[in-house]
Amino acid sequence: MIATMPTLLVVTPTLGESRFLDQTVAAVAALPLSIRHVLAVPFPLVASLQARYPGTQVVADAGREGGLYGALNVALSLVSKDWHWFTYINDDDLLLPGFGEVARTHLIRPDPEPVTYGNVEMIDEAGRRLGLVTVERDARWIPALLQQDISPLMQQGMLFHHECVARLQGFDTRYSLCADLDFWLRACAAGERFRYYPTAVAQFRLRAGQLSGNTELTVREQRHIVSRHLPVRLPAWRRHFAALRYRVHNLPRYFDRIRRFRGFARSYDLLRQSS
Repeated sequence: MIATMPTLLVVTPTLGESRFLDQTVAAVAALPLSIRHVLAVPFPLVASLQARYPGTQVVADAGREGGLYGALNVALSLVSKDWHWFTYINDDDLLLPGFGEVARTHLIRPDPEPVTYGNVEMIDEAGRRLGLVTVERDARWIPALLQQDISPLMQQGMLFHHECVARLQGFDTRYSLCADLDFWLRACAAGERFRYYPTAVAQFRLRAGQLSGNTELTVREQRHIVSRHLPVRLPAWRRHFAALRYRVHNLPRYFDRIRRFRGFARSYDLLRQSS
């Protein structure tokens, strides 16, 4: 722990059933940062999981009807406010040492951008690396990409300043799969500054039966969110140019994917195969 570093709040919503939860908790504990790790769990499991993970704070979630995002809202409302930055990580995903490097670099900047993101690796159930998720490095092009059904970043390893989180006022639980997109897009649409770091900060695990494998619902929710927060259609030239530069910048990731899967596979294709 680095005593002079701002405190980072990490929340993990979990039903306590994930066989990867030990790995998730251990990866957070290994980060050389001042961290408060909070697990949001079903009420009957609070005592047992607190005993199992004494280095965390365990709180009761919002119940099954609240889902993952309701659990995040409960955690944000219950924990004391003496933290400076926030992220969350699912109970089958991992924060990498690169996340600690990015945080140590970013959190001590004189005027750090309120939102940061980095590279996310895809892994399989055995932890084997499947490649990097494609990403837009310049947040100014994100709206143009979203208006073409291109989601240009993933929430794993994102950092949000405390004041930014307060302005966003929680996750919108009407969305069962994409409330994280709604969360950071509201920040983007409101003019919050974003910063990208070319570092692998987290791993997203593709596994059988995961909710994100429902790509049809994902696309429907994404389109609804984009239409709400970006109601004005950007000029066609900007949208097309944004897509072109996105493809060009991510060519090495596409080539790596083609090599690994012996053919082109979109992120949605990989998610669909995992369902």
